[in-house]
Amino acid sequence: MTTQPSEKQGNSSHAKQPADVCLSVVSAPQSIDTPGTRYYRPLLEAAYKGDWEAAKLFFERDSASKTAKITSRFETALHIAALSAQDQFVENLVELLSQHSDALEMVDCVGRTALHYAVLSLRIRMVKALVTSKPKLTQLADNEGRVPLEVSAREASMHKEIPWFLAKSTTDDGPAHPFSSPSAIDFILDLTYAGHHDIVLYLVEQYPMLMTMISTKHEGKHILYLLASMQSHFPSGTRFSVLEALIYKCIPGDLNYTPANKNSDPALQCLTRSLWNAAKILVPIIKRVHEVKLRHKAATELAKQVCTKISVMKSTKIIQFLLEDLLDRAAGNGISEVVKLCIQLISRHRGVSRHSKKLIILAVKRRQERTLSLFLKPNSTNELLLVRAPTPEDSKEMMIAAVEYAAEGYYPNLSTLNNVAGAVFQMQRELQWFEAMESWIIPGMRNKYHEGKTFWNIFVENHNTLLENAKKWVKDTANSCMIVSTLIVTVLFAAAFTVPGGNDDKTGVPLLLGKDSLLIFAISDALGLFSSMTAILLFLAILTSRYEAQDFLYSLPKKIIAGLGFLFLSLAFMLVAFAATLTIVLDKRVEWVLIPITLLAFLLVALFIVLQLPLLLQMFRSTYGRSIFSAEDIWK
Repeated sequence: MTTQPSEKQGNSSHAKQPADVCLSVVSAPQSIDTPGTRYYRPLLEAAYKGDWEAAKLFFERDSASKTAKITSRFETALHIAALSAQDQFVENLVELLSQHSDALEMVDCVGRTALHYAVLSLRIRMVKALVTSKPKLTQLADNEGRVPLEVSAREASMHKEIPWFLAKSTTDDGPAHPFSSPSAIDFILDLTYAGHHDIVLYLVEQYPMLMTMISTKHEGKHILYLLASMQSHFPSGTRFSVLEALIYKCIPGDLNYTPANKNSDPALQCLTRSLWNAAKILVPIIKRVHEVKLRHKAATELAKQVCTKISVMKSTKIIQFLLEDLLDRAAGNGISEVVKLCIQLISRHRGVSRHSKKLIILAVKRRQERTLSLFLKPNSTNELLLVRAPTPEDSKEMMIAAVEYAAEGYYPNLSTLNNVAGAVFQMQRELQWFEAMESWIIPGMRNKYHEGKTFWNIFVENHNTLLENAKKWVKDTANSCMIVSTLIVTVLFAAAFTVPGGNDDKTGVPLLLGKDSLLIFAISDALGLFSSMTAILLFLAILTSRYEAQDFLYSLPKKIIAGLGFLFLSLAFMLVAFAATLTIVLDKRVEWVLIPITLLAFLLVALFIVLQLPLLLQMFRSTYGRSIFSAEDIWK
């Protein structure tokens, strides 16, 4: 029988290993075949596989093996089980070591405790078991100076439950002092980047100095700077469908970034929360929209908290903190919430009026109407002289920004950003920007030349590729829709002369003239025929259009919307005519025929609403809706 090596012998055998074996590797444990590691091989395999019975027998035979370092990387059985994501094994071993809780603090060759590996394995059960037994584990840093919370912020950021639990369990006590060290801001930025703004809110309330701390590791970034780059985390940078927008307005968005106290909740709030939780389980879209709304509210609240903290700084530091790239970044990304907060904060300082001109040009260049809207309301800008009447130089810069088409370079998914469908309506949006800039600049600048050309000629040249794509989109759409309309006309025209039930041989009068079903058939057939004919004329007018750039502002979009509308009407009337004919044919033979016909009709209507109505609504809103340049008060 192999004799047990003494702890001294085991440590000496470990010391002889080369230094490069001490690597941080989250994988199956490996050990060099030495007398020490060979002895612990059964325990190593048991911990790796989660075989508690085999490990328990080994512990009973050798009680010192509970805390022995059984690999060449100085890992214990607890390290191996945590590394292998064996929840039950870790819980059992932690309970077994309850009388020797200091054993939970043992580290491997890179200074990591079992809690570090539990975090890396993304196992909240192991994390809770270890922290509950030994709270001090949250304060222990590895050789890189990272406490488990910092590891979870970077390595396990997508598993929110783990960093939330660690954030509430970690304090700023020694020896690591995770929240007061110079590197504390780094994992706060990692949490912010992962979208865990509620966790960051909780932490900055506990440790306010983190709000204005600047990272040396991440090129001088801070919390507000990072928020200024995260469009989708704010309402101004998120585009919803019609259904999602309705859910977003109705669903509650309470910020529960502090530890919840369920005993203090009123009964009505508990009932409401239960109903919404049930709805989120049954309807996935509600859950998705609710998460987005919570993220929006948390990001906005976090930006407010940071700006409030910045407001107590000296004036020179405030200007330096906000104007150096941060405000430009927020304006260029269209995050009007951050821009508004920054302007409110620094509005009474010198240099803001001059900088606001730069923000307007940037908003025009990157097609950010939400940013531009902050500078359009006179009662909110004239008071502080943020935006004065444009000078000739300002007018020229605005027109140069309007005729460029650089936004596509910044945003490859420009159609999604602008919430418009197809190249035609992208071209329409570009024309709306150009027309708006012309109406705001000095009248004498509208026909001025730049580089030997008018601004309109430069606009057409810069948008030539988009214009060609829009032409192709219009022609393809019109051709396809005209084919469908022609088929509908053919069917409905033929149906008008083959009346269900037949005609009288002598008079030619339909035999079922007095029946309601025949009247419905006749009316729907006629309306469908006229609707499809109107659609054909509209699509023919589109195909024979000049396709000049200005036609894409109103003329072509209106014809497309009207043509598609009449096409959808003709399809609906044809469906009604078919249902009426089927009712006449099967009446008194299959009396329940109305039920499946009605259900099928509703199914087709629902299919149309899901597939086509959102697109048609976007087109209608882009052409007939209110202007995208709606003024917004900076102070609200």
